[in-house]
Amino acid sequence: MKNLISTALLSFFLLSSHAVLGADKKIDPNQFPLAVHVSASTYPPQSPAWGSPIAGWYEIITATINGKHYQLQGPTSNPKAQDCCNGLIDPGDYRGRLVKDEHLTTYESLQKFEILFPDGTTRRFDVIAQSE
Repeated sequence: MKNLISTALLSFFLLSSHAVLGADKKIDPNQFPLAVHVSASTYPPQSPAWGSPIAGWYEIITATINGKHYQLQGPTSNPKAQDCCNGLIDPGDYRGRLVKDEHLTTYESLQKFEILFPDGTTRRFDVIAQSE
């Protein structure tokens, strides 16, 4: 009887610790304070001459972030896919945050944004164009 109780307690402990330790971390939407409005998304022409800094397929999105206009380059849902066109981001409203903001001179910047999607996943995008 003691062995049965010990085994039951050990099993309960192992199962409960696995549930706690193996649980996925939920992303807090409050950590994404920026309003991101995606108005367009596209796959650029895939050309070795262009010298893409991202291996595989990537997309360019046109977005307004807190009133400023950007073009952002980042991965698709499956950037390692061999074939084109595995899903563009739909136009609409998302949440985002600035994860890199370097100013090497008084007139240049190097920025990267992270966008939170409704399913809780995120992707990082480099700023490749900006306008007023």
